[in-house]
Amino acid sequence: MTRPTKSLSTRLTTSLLLSIGSVWIAVALTAAWHARSEINEGLDNALVDAGHRLLNLALHDLSLSVPDKALRFAPSKNRVQEGDITFEDDYLIYQVLNSSKQILLRSQDAPSEPLPAPLSNGFTDLPDWRVYTFKHPTEPIYIQVADSAAHREQALMESALRLLLPMLGLLPFIGLLIRWITHRELVPVQQLAEQISQRNSLNLKSISGKFLPAELQIISDSTNHLLARLGDALDTEKALAANAAHELRTPLATTRLRLHTLLDMNLDAAAKIEVNKAIESLIQLSSRAEKLLQLSRAESGASLNSEPVNLAVLTAIVVQEFWANPDLLTRIHLHIPSDHDVIALGDFDALAIVVRNLIENAVRYGGNGNIEVIVEQPAVVRVRDNGPGLADDKLLLIRKRHVKNTQDGAGYGLGMSIISTIVERHAGVLTLNSPPAGQANGFEAVIELQAPHADTVVSG
Repeated sequence: MTRPTKSLSTRLTTSLLLSIGSVWIAVALTAAWHARSEINEGLDNALVDAGHRLLNLALHDLSLSVPDKALRFAPSKNRVQEGDITFEDDYLIYQVLNSSKQILLRSQDAPSEPLPAPLSNGFTDLPDWRVYTFKHPTEPIYIQVADSAAHREQALMESALRLLLPMLGLLPFIGLLIRWITHRELVPVQQLAEQISQRNSLNLKSISGKFLPAELQIISDSTNHLLARLGDALDTEKALAANAAHELRTPLATTRLRLHTLLDMNLDAAAKIEVNKAIESLIQLSSRAEKLLQLSRAESGASLNSEPVNLAVLTAIVVQEFWANPDLLTRIHLHIPSDHDVIALGDFDALAIVVRNLIENAVRYGGNGNIEVIVEQPAVVRVRDNGPGLADDKLLLIRKRHVKNTQDGAGYGLGMSIISTIVERHAGVLTLNSPPAGQANGFEAVIELQAPHADTVVSG
């Protein structure tokens, strides 16, 4: 089973939304990478500035606590080594050390052990800290100011989220906007598809390409070119079938006449049997030629009349043709309303072909039982037989040309295709039932035609 494909509008919306989202994410990541450098540079500058300022303040604190310069840079166990200088941000710490890497002074939250960074001017990256080391220009003391690595990562994450979160919030609105735009812009595609879907063997007129965009104009022109070629092919096929059938009429009639003349001669019994078989074959061939002519007319572009037709009169005329056969006189029963006429809009000759073919099918394939031809209001004709009928699957196929009901070469063939085509051109409805309602077997064809308005002159 073929999986249903998504609509073009859905595919465009999905593709554009994914593309916009991907571009936005790429821009956000690029901006985050650039922001990382900017953030690190800014924080490094802050560390340098803090280190230079704090070193002088730390030296001042040490001078006040230990006036003797000789003892100032040799820490004592009794001296309090926590400095009074603190940071408002708890992610910054500092340590003041002597050249022996002994802590002279530190912030309250700084480690009690020296940071594992070398005593040389510059930056050092530790697992948890970014450390800036600076030596006093004249005194043998160093200051190490450290910034938490977690703080830097947090700042980078916040910067990236500031770029990504607005996109996540806007994606649904962008998706709806893209959906609305694509749906609006694809309206011409739907209109073109509707026009193409309306084309069939009876409607091959050109598709209107007015107001179509350039891409769809190409499709419209190509489709019109294809319809023109298809129309030419169908016209050639119809002309060939009609001409062949028409040209066969005279030779077939002449051959039948000669065979009937041959029967009047002194032939033995076996020869007469063969001649009669040949006559029957010619009758079948003549019937097929007549069907081809009917089909050619039904499928041709020639317009049919649309005049009020008395279905009761039309049906009676056709049935009387069959009543001329004594075997059918008692089998075919005609039921028409006696109190009022049944009027339909259509072509008298074409509708007569429909009724004639329906009765022929019932006679040929309905067994030896009765055949009912019923005319009903408002504009309905029913032809019903008591034969074996058809299976449901064959009911769907017999409208097609050359589909047959039996395996022996006989079948509804062209007849039902002619009926279906003529009824369709009359804007009518052909319904096939097997068995008919209320019967155990049989076949029924129901033709529902358009009824005219009141006070209309009736032909036929």
